Amino acid sequence: MLRFTVIPLIVCLLALTAPQPTAGAESDSDDAFISATAAEFLGWNDGEGFRPRVDIYYNRVDGLLFYMGMEYKRYASMHPRLVARVGWPSATAGSYYSILVEQPLFSPDSFSLGVSFYDRTAWSREDAEMITDVENNLLALLSRQEFRNYFQREGFTIFAEHEFAPRKSIRIEYANDELSSLTTSQHIWSAFRTKADWAENPPLERGILDGAEEYEGVLKSVTGTIVYDDHDPVESTGWEIVILAEYAGAVTGGDYDYRKTFLETRRYFRLSPTQTLKLRASWGIANGTDFPSHKRFHLGGIGNLRGYDYNEFVGKRMFFASLDYGVHVTDDLEIIYFADAGRAWFGTAPVDYDSDEMNYDIGIGVRLDATGAGNIRIDVARPATTEDADIKVILRLDTVF
Repeated sequence: MLRFTVIPLIVCLLALTAPQPTAGAESDSDDAFISATAAEFLGWNDGEGFRPRVDIYYNRVDGLLFYMGMEYKRYASMHPRLVARVGWPSATAGSYYSILVEQPLFSPDSFSLGVSFYDRTAWSREDAEMITDVENNLLALLSRQEFRNYFQREGFTIFAEHEFAPRKSIRIEYANDELSSLTTSQHIWSAFRTKADWAENPPLERGILDGAEEYEGVLKSVTGTIVYDDHDPVESTGWEIVILAEYAGAVTGGDYDYRKTFLETRRYFRLSPTQTLKLRASWGIANGTDFPSHKRFHLGGIGNLRGYDYNEFVGKRMFFASLDYGVHVTDDLEIIYFADAGRAWFGTAPVDYDSDEMNYDIGIGVRLDATGAGNIRIDVARPATTEDADIKVILRLDTVF
């Protein structure tokens, strides 16, 4: 009886407190499954001064990861933003921490410099963009499903960020991290599918293909990210563009040597009062022999090639494109017809977009707007070029795609 009382309470709390993801940003210590402050509950909505803070995650390596801390900000006075947290995972011994100091310059919302120190669970940038914290943790809690691979990240990051306008920014950061592998804890609880095994969390590797080896080392990298976002989700119009370049190796030092470039664009159209169209394309290229496994490109399953298995395709090069055509049957119910195409591969040869090297799928989805609790979406997809392929059914919760 307790299970059926606690689960709805958690879901309601998630809907009220969950933050929205930032396009293009790597998983950050401030992005939590549940994030709330005493100020919000007490009605202190000006966002100024000191505020106690609670952040909660749920995954197959940490179990229930509970953070407590304090946040300070007074942007109007150009004071630094300070966030300090200590976390305790229920599945393992020990603790995590994160400390962030960010100082705005010239104006409260344009240019800032900052540094963060941390020892915490992390995941790849691509995982963060394919599925939100809320959705991934809800699926883990409810159905024992995970769509992220985890590792431990201990070190510091120094960054500079300039926001030209709301949701239009450039960021440069230097990260010095000691990386460690994490393992799945099979005893972690879930509401349903309790007899199923959790998917194993893969160990960190260095290298590619036959040259890959399990490896835990120090990653020192410089990353530049440009984000342009004028998307209006209500009107379903506008653009989202992310450009990323990453370097690690001879100049920065560390145990890894690679280069990585990534570009993603999304274009939204309002075709009629009840019809929308979303086009999406992404391209990535990387090189280097001492390549960290969590920096590889992956395609397949939730978030991209929806007719294939999760992360079925992997490589140092990637191309992906999709089309989603939506029809609003009612204000709260939408039917989406979609098609995906993409490929991830190793090697230096370019992809032939007209050949059978590409992977294609088609499908249909239904999205329900559960007012006050996000979106619920079910997608049904299958590969378009394989006659005996299995049909994939994907459940999305509070999805942004």
